[in-house]
Amino acid sequence: MSFVVPIRAQTHTFKEQQSKFISIIFPYDDVSEFKSCLSDLRKKYHDASHVCWAYRIYTGNQLEENSSDAGEPSGTAGLPILNAMKQKSLVNCGLAVIRYFGGTKLGKRGLIDTYGNSARELIAKASCKKWVKMESYAVTSPMDFYGDLAQSISRLEGKIIDDQSGELLKWIIELQSGNLNELIETIRTVTKGEGDLEKI
Repeated sequence: MSFVVPIRAQTHTFKEQQSKFISIIFPYDDVSEFKSCLSDLRKKYHDASHVCWAYRIYTGNQLEENSSDAGEPSGTAGLPILNAMKQKSLVNCGLAVIRYFGGTKLGKRGLIDTYGNSARELIAKASCKKWVKMESYAVTSPMDFYGDLAQSISRLEGKIIDDQSGELLKWIIELQSGNLNELIETIRTVTKGEGDLEKI
């Protein structure tokens, strides 16, 4: 199954019987980043009745997912949001739906439908791209090969995410899963066998 990830944060507003629902989707690679963003949302919408949410994020080789009804009746908010994300194969993102209560109770069925629709309408208009699993590697080599190696990794669509070079070149790089053999060959060729590679 191929997954998709939103390209950027997007917002959608939905009204149901005087209640206002603001849904927001964010791309994230890390659960703690999403939780920190959630804490900012709670501050920003401190006067809202509920800030319900769900996320699906790959950590290592595992897909971690979670959701919260944030005070709404159990199973009426977080789960419908999570299910909307699953239907569209969304990963590495979080989706929050903020509710301003308008005075009319929607009932359990009404809440499930409204939170689900709120999430689905936002997902339908969100710009997404195919998600590719990335692997992280530590690369070391003599500094002489810095420029050539940087260009070669870029050609493989790899990214240097941390540069701790000093006397020696020391990088943490990210590369699409499945490109390991090409990476090994590239490092061996460019560094004339003096480079080293280790999976993180």
